[in-house]
Amino acid sequence: MMRVWRWILAILIGAWLPIVFIAWWWNASAESTNPYFPPLSVIWEQFKVNWIFELVPVHVVPSIRNLLVGFLIAAVIAIPAGTLIGASRSGTRYVEPVVDFIRSIPPVALVPIFILLLGLDAQMRITSIAFSASFPILLATIEGVRSTNLVVLDTAKSFRLSRSAILWRVRLPGAMPTVFAGLQVGFQIAFVVTIASEVLGSGFGLGAFTLIATDSFLIVDAWTGVILLGILGYLLNLVFDLVERISLRWYYGQKKLS
Repeated sequence: MMRVWRWILAILIGAWLPIVFIAWWWNASAESTNPYFPPLSVIWEQFKVNWIFELVPVHVVPSIRNLLVGFLIAAVIAIPAGTLIGASRSGTRYVEPVVDFIRSIPPVALVPIFILLLGLDAQMRITSIAFSASFPILLATIEGVRSTNLVVLDTAKSFRLSRSAILWRVRLPGAMPTVFAGLQVGFQIAFVVTIASEVLGSGFGLGAFTLIATDSFLIVDAWTGVILLGILGYLLNLVFDLVERISLRWYYGQKKLS
């Protein structure tokens, strides 16, 4: 619990730069007459109209739902698959080149293909999110399992643990710091693909709202969408960081002692 409070304190201390930036933007834009860069005060008033809380069920909830469902599907598939592949030398040798080739394709470029295959409904968006987010998680899990400490493995064998127990109770838990690094990258990719899939194939969601507002020359509304995307991305990363610190508290405690 003490670590959580320290984490919260670190966030509050680090908030000075956004506060300074917002104050500068508010003052610098106060007299703006440029229709494409309206005063921040005007944007804030429209932000309250749109997002507290009239349009939240229409645009925010679908975006968050698709993001979380797609990301969880990617994690549920990629972590067990990466664990099995990482424990097999031949499996790693045969699978990694294919994974490297597919993940080198920009995730956003795959969205039109998923639209052709699955249409424009939520199934397409969730599938594209899950597919794009799975590769960094898969590769991180493979690397984490493959780099298990040999002393730990020998100790587990000396206790006559089965191969299955060694894999799931020794190698995978030891690989979790690396797995979480892959989860963080996958989550960021999932967020980008969530917005891209809404821009290309939906009338609902924050990506669709921002695009429609821009195409309709509703510049202030478009700015509110962009700002909300930034706020959501920041808050979701904070939640992810908190989950990581709670899940890996043994790891951070070990690092502190070393």
